[in-house]
Amino acid sequence: MNRQDEDGKSCINTPSNEMEGDKLVKTKRKEAPAHYILDIESLQMLLEILSKPRLDRYESTEFEASGHKWRLILYPEGDKQRNGGGHISLYLRIVDVEKLGRAWEIDALINFFVLDQEDNQYLSIQDGRVKRFNAVKREWGFSRLLPLTEFHDKGYLSKKGRCEFGVEVFVLKSEGKGECFSILDYPIRNYYIWKVEKFSKLGESSHYSEDFTVGDYKWRLHLYRQGVAKVKGQYLSIFLCLHELKENTFWTQFHVEFKLRIIDQSDKLNSKKTEKTGNAWFSATKPAWGFPYFIKRADLEGNKDFIVNDEMVVEAEISSMSMAKELTPDPPKPQEEVRP
Repeated sequence: MNRQDEDGKSCINTPSNEMEGDKLVKTKRKEAPAHYILDIESLQMLLEILSKPRLDRYESTEFEASGHKWRLILYPEGDKQRNGGGHISLYLRIVDVEKLGRAWEIDALINFFVLDQEDNQYLSIQDGRVKRFNAVKREWGFSRLLPLTEFHDKGYLSKKGRCEFGVEVFVLKSEGKGECFSILDYPIRNYYIWKVEKFSKLGESSHYSEDFTVGDYKWRLHLYRQGVAKVKGQYLSIFLCLHELKENTFWTQFHVEFKLRIIDQSDKLNSKKTEKTGNAWFSATKPAWGFPYFIKRADLEGNKDFIVNDEMVVEAEISSMSMAKELTPDPPKPQEEVRP
């Protein structure tokens, strides 16, 4: 006989029942259970068989799902030892565990099913909790899955005595994948000034500034004097580029708020007129963001204070930086050697 605690709940080698106060989530769907179906053509015949001494449950044959082997355990008149009288009781048991070694544990989500014969839909029953299978608890399920009155009166048992149950089991296995979003410390030196010399001699190709560092990361500015292809000859185009990362970082993307401006060399306050504010996500596949329509070439070259002695000054300011980086998986736990 299985040992139970004073509340009547299983203690060892018995299925775990819904805890007091827990609510089962019941929904209906047309799709059949993905992993296993138990189709009983005559419940009355099965009950006659189970009425014999020490035969109070039906155990399915072994089936494989989510990389492991299982059995479905049905008590059609209730698992009375676990307070399941007057209910359908249904459990899932893991089998063939010898290959798992010592101290094995398997976490899984379980979804049980009962076919509604009248509307040909499956009643899905689960509690949304992760079940941990191990050497002590090899079965999980519900002693009070469905009241027998509801089972008989609401279409789950056909007039000919046919009924159908099912189960889906999804084993949870962490792959160590994920990311962490964090705000980086506000950089002390968060701006860069680029003096673009011999501006009139720049060709149609792009031109890069020297590298500069903000927040331990290297950046540079990317300038098209003639503009990028879609605005060629009409606008000056400027972009901020993420150029190089510090070593040993598992970043996935940066969120950066930045400003780019062309300095009015006679009155710096007038530089606000050309200032553009950017708000973008930088990544390995999208390392550059900026403004193809930064300023009309006619406005730039027509203002003698923006280009002095054939030199234009561009200022970049990074006001905030946030990073999403990969979560590094925990190192594997040491396991005891299993000798043949």
